[in-house]
Amino acid sequence: MVIRIKNIARDLKIRLPDLITRSVGRRIYERARKNMSHLTDGEVVLVDFAGIQVIDSSFVDEFLLRMIEDSRGPGITFFIKLANITPIMETNIDSVFSSYRAYNDSRIAVVTESLTGSNAYYIGGLTEAERDVLDYLRINKAAHVADIASLIAKEEHEAKELLEGLYALRLARRGPAGGSGLFQSV
Repeated sequence: MVIRIKNIARDLKIRLPDLITRSVGRRIYERARKNMSHLTDGEVVLVDFAGIQVIDSSFVDEFLLRMIEDSRGPGITFFIKLANITPIMETNIDSVFSSYRAYNDSRIAVVTESLTGSNAYYIGGLTEAERDVLDYLRINKAAHVADIASLIAKEEHEAKELLEGLYALRLARRGPAGGSGLFQSV
């Protein structure tokens, strides 16, 4: 599913190209969530920011954080990928994620469609091994636990734990029907 933020903002008669304030974030989140009511389990939601120049930290908190938390909650499991983010958006998203991590003692990250300013296809704090695994999955589309264990020079149970952690963060998908050790890129 693709969620075009510009279209939602226009429908709600929100001035563009900047999306700022908590109330704007809440309104766009509520509309996006309504549009996502028919998601299927395991679906990737592409959040497209084309035509938007700036989103502030309040917007990120009310829109993106809530959506990521929903993706991890009970019910339908889904994955989020961001498209067409500007450098200022990336900076504000990363700042909110860092604050979230500091105050909640919990990590948060999101996959991006394009390379970010930090030379990665995600935003958020990850370990070097997690970054390597995400890069590997992005290039190869899928991998078995044994392949990942070889990549990171760890035992298979350690690789499985790392992959399950990436799944919990919604940065990697399990293969079809649990995949018996197969994981896929978002």
